[in-house]
Amino acid sequence: MIDWEQVATLQTAVGRDDFSTIMCVFFKEVEEANAQLTMGVTTDQFRDILHFVKGSALSVGFVELSEQCAQAEGDFTGSHQITSIWKEILTSYEKSKEHFLSNTETCITPIGQIEPRFRHS
Repeated sequence: MIDWEQVATLQTAVGRDDFSTIMCVFFKEVEEANAQLTMGVTTDQFRDILHFVKGSALSVGFVELSEQCAQAEGDFTGSHQITSIWKEILTSYEKSKEHFLSNTETCITPIGQIEPRFRHS
């Protein structure tokens, strides 16, 4: 679910405070992607979101989530699948996030106060 070695490597590289900010931004961006999907997206936008979440998740150690996004990228054939695919990915995200937060003291700043640096197209 979580690659704790990657988490430790990232935290060491950027420092505790910046690591916490990175994680909060990651959570907010996934939640913003979810909001965007709820409003409706094209198949190309969905692929972009999958690709973005895949890379971001891998960078912060959320390997299961990243793997699910990678598989979804390969399996995705059309808009009729968006809801079911995203539901599975979101479930994995929520479980991974809960597991991560219960094992760290990260993301103390309320997520609503974090401004993401990336905007999904």
